[in-house]
Amino acid sequence: MMRHHQAEILYASDVAQLMGKSQQAVTNLIKRESDALPPGRFKVGRLWAWKRSRVMDWLENLDAEEATAPQEPRRRPGRPRATPASPQALRG
Repeated sequence: MMRHHQAEILYASDVAQLMGKSQQAVTNLIKRESDALPPGRFKVGRLWAWKRSRVMDWLENLDAEEATAPQEPRRRPGRPRATPASPQALRG
């Protein structure tokens, strides 16, 4: 929830809202020190915070990177399987 419409400081809940994630998801990313969050976070009391300008710049750059990055096929989780033999190879 945004404390002030143009607040200079954004808290985890504000960043979560801007990113379209839940506050719990952002909290988990903070605990894992993930690169999926804007850089430059700092603590205000017991709450994590970011400067609005850094978050907005990061989000703009993130959009630009996604537009130019080639899409790679996503791998399914789990152990890779051997390629099945073709029906012709099975016949002999």
